[in-house]
Amino acid sequence: MTLFRTLLFSVTAASAHPAWIFDGTNSIGTPYTRLGDFDPVSIPAAPNGSIEPVLSSFVSFSIEFAFFPDFAGDKQIPNTFSDNLLNNLRDFQGSRPHIRVGGNTQDYALFDPDLKTATNGTYIPSISQDYPRILTIGPKYFDSYTTWPNTRFIHGFNLAKNDSVAAASIVRSVPYACRVLNRKSLLYWEMGNEPDLFKTSAQGIMRPATWNETDYVKEWQTKVASVKSALQLNCSADLASDAKFKWIAPSFAGTNNSLNPVKTWEAGLDSGENIARFSSHNYIGGATQPGVTLAGTLMNHTKTVASVGAHNKEQASLKAVGMNLDYIMGETNSLYNQGKPGLSNSFGAALWGVDFNLYCASTNIKQVYMHQGTDYRYASWQPITTNKTTVGTKAPYYGNIAVAAALGNITANEVRVQNIPLKNETEAAYSIYAGETLKRVMVINMNQYNYSVEAPIKRPEIAYNFTVPSSCAGIAWVHRLIANGSDAITGITFNGNSYNYELAEGKPKLLGNVTKDESIPVGSDGGFSVELPWSSAALVQLAC
Repeated sequence: MTLFRTLLFSVTAASAHPAWIFDGTNSIGTPYTRLGDFDPVSIPAAPNGSIEPVLSSFVSFSIEFAFFPDFAGDKQIPNTFSDNLLNNLRDFQGSRPHIRVGGNTQDYALFDPDLKTATNGTYIPSISQDYPRILTIGPKYFDSYTTWPNTRFIHGFNLAKNDSVAAASIVRSVPYACRVLNRKSLLYWEMGNEPDLFKTSAQGIMRPATWNETDYVKEWQTKVASVKSALQLNCSADLASDAKFKWIAPSFAGTNNSLNPVKTWEAGLDSGENIARFSSHNYIGGATQPGVTLAGTLMNHTKTVASVGAHNKEQASLKAVGMNLDYIMGETNSLYNQGKPGLSNSFGAALWGVDFNLYCASTNIKQVYMHQGTDYRYASWQPITTNKTTVGTKAPYYGNIAVAAALGNITANEVRVQNIPLKNETEAAYSIYAGETLKRVMVINMNQYNYSVEAPIKRPEIAYNFTVPSSCAGIAWVHRLIANGSDAITGITFNGNSYNYELAEGKPKLLGNVTKDESIPVGSDGGFSVELPWSSAALVQLAC
């Protein structure tokens, strides 16, 4: 039996010395065991000068190409559940998430103008049971772009198939795309998904071993030019204008695959100056990788820092050769191969998402597109009921909500995020600034607490002490991201609200048994303390 010591911290000054007390009930009314002596951490009044503001719609989504009609619906039956979830995020960050329609099936898709359904897909279980390896889309597919108002989209084209049929398919699809993607709704185009895996992918080898960065650039530019010609012939002139004809690229799978992004840039990828964002992809690990665990892989700040750090190094190398575009995560999520049950769909994955997104923001990765797909284990929501999964909000969505709330209205102010280093790899903290003013602090406790085990221990809790500018003195408000434990897949709330499908079809529903807008004092010296049960996060709204 493990014996825990317990602490009581003063909430009036972060420098207060802890005193040992008995176990008890915390401020949110749950049993706890207080442990750990957290030394006060000073939070700067203004962000580090090297930190750049995030882009609007920082919290955005990448939706697997084959499943976009499931998520969006069509003109006759729009998916209002998905629409509600996007509106929730708009209410926090000031604009709806951008939607990238792409992924593996983007590079399998061929267009058939005579197809009567949106999609016609064939699964090859030996390759993947999660998405169709053979995919045809028809004109009805593009109806899905009309169901979400005030939303901007990235539409992906097939680069992997390298024959005359595929090339013609791209051109024939363009008039249908531009009928629904106008100047207001079109964000960018994308040519190809993860071409750095074309020579090595387990889903099928698409290029010879000799294929290199120069070959890729030539193909990319040729097919991009074909899209521009099709736009000029079939669409409004502004869509083909230099100002609007913009792409995200190269959309590589990671930082160490068979094509080098720096060599790609040096080979002239953007010689036409039509790339708007440098897009890269990231997964923290693989669903079938040996040793992948919730505590060691996802709920681990050190792991996140290392994974994002590879992109930071890549970004620095790109800048050294003249790439000065905003760097985004155009596709990312917890574990590739669509996630692992019990990990990617758990509350622990929601906490990982908060840490990952905010750490990206703190390192000048300007926007993050969390990848989604029907029946995917890591998805933020299941858009429809299938024979595998029931429609509903999933745990990772609550992480999306917490990130959007932490950033606040990005359209009203320049928002910057700064990482506040803590001692342990199971903890993370971030300060968030509107302009030059400190507004919020996010604290994440990623110590694993499993409640579904046969005899769970009393849930440990740690009090985190911080010092902020004295101008923040007064009352702060705590919005908690919490569930019964890291292994929970239901029963999750943010600031007392549930976003479950069955309660209000994804709209926020305040629950009666969870604290909302908890108040804590900030002392005249700027000191405050916030208590966090293991496997939870707290957003502190300051009065600075």
